[in-house]
Amino acid sequence: MRTALVIPSLGAASLDSCLQATQRLQPAPDEVLLVLSGERSDTAPTRDIPVLRSDRRLGFAGAVNAGINAVWRRADAVGLLNDDALPDTTWFGRLTAALESEPSLAAVQGTVTDATGEVVDGRGILINRWGLAEQVDRGTEALPEPKLPAPRIAVSATAALFRTDALRAAALTGGAVLDPTFDSYHEDVDLGLRLYRLGWLSEWIPNARCRHLGSSTGAGLSWRHPWWLLANPWRVVAGNLRPWATLRLLPRTAWGELRALPRLSRQNPRTPLASLAVTLALPALIVSGWRRAAPGARLSSLPPEAS
Repeated sequence: MRTALVIPSLGAASLDSCLQATQRLQPAPDEVLLVLSGERSDTAPTRDIPVLRSDRRLGFAGAVNAGINAVWRRADAVGLLNDDALPDTTWFGRLTAALESEPSLAAVQGTVTDATGEVVDGRGILINRWGLAEQVDRGTEALPEPKLPAPRIAVSATAALFRTDALRAAALTGGAVLDPTFDSYHEDVDLGLRLYRLGWLSEWIPNARCRHLGSSTGAGLSWRHPWWLLANPWRVVAGNLRPWATLRLLPRTAWGELRALPRLSRQNPRTPLASLAVTLALPALIVSGWRRAAPGARLSSLPPEAS
């Protein structure tokens, strides 16, 4: 299996540490591509890694799409890695072995931890009863780790590996793998559901660990951060469920977002204004999701694992 690894970045201070960890991977990807966009796209990486540059800020989804489009004709599997993520040496090899051993798998991830490696950031993504995405085991102790792989609705784009054939099958009109309207946050959940609609599976894999230094994007983006967090779940639901199923879920999802507001407001004081903006824009968000064309039949309900 020929592999590639795509690293989207705005030129964060953590980038060099990420690239250094990438160069220690054993076995290594056959190809690594850094996608630099935005005002710091002229940043010169200190590592000998090919760079795709854009003066315009592409957003996370746009940068990933550009990277995948550049490598997927040469790769059977494409990995994604945040520029503030530090994978263990065996991380990529274990994910690759999992894809090679099970043809029905489209996406795999290992355990993503906090910067210390002691607390779980996520072991894949499920969807809760409110219709909102949850990182499995978030906030729990990282060790001991479960010994057996486990199915997931989606994997986190922070550090994951995808089968290229599955990405091609699930791509939107125009070839975008991640929906660019999401920009950042929940775009990986949307991809997971689109893969699920086509019969592909996603899985968490043990002993493929990666430390996540923290969100180097959200903290510096003022109003955009809470907007994405509150608007994108509606894009996920409306983009993948049948219209009547979306409407049936609407009260629960709205209540779930209301329950999250105090926590999000502590993280970003602009959250109440963003919440008001999302409420006003909700009809447009839902209708645009219904109008989006994607491969596979729309779902009549969330997958069984989500309840």
